[in-house]
Amino acid sequence: MSVQMRLSGDPEEIEVMVKVLAVVFQLDGSGRLYTNRGTEGVRCYITARIPNKYDRSEPLTPDQHR
Repeated sequence: MSVQMRLSGDPEEIEVMVKVLAVVFQLDGSGRLYTNRGTEGVRCYITARIPNKYDRSEPLTPDQHR
């Protein structure tokens, strides 16, 4: 499951928010900041996924199979 998010605000606040979100979610995105049109601040776009406990680079052990 994944959702796309748009973050808008001060660049420093967005950086902090991305770090906080990364504690809970797997994040994808370019990290590129775009200047907001008609308002102050910047925006960025990220995709957040809920980590799957079986998403790992190591093979599953027999007790991890369903």
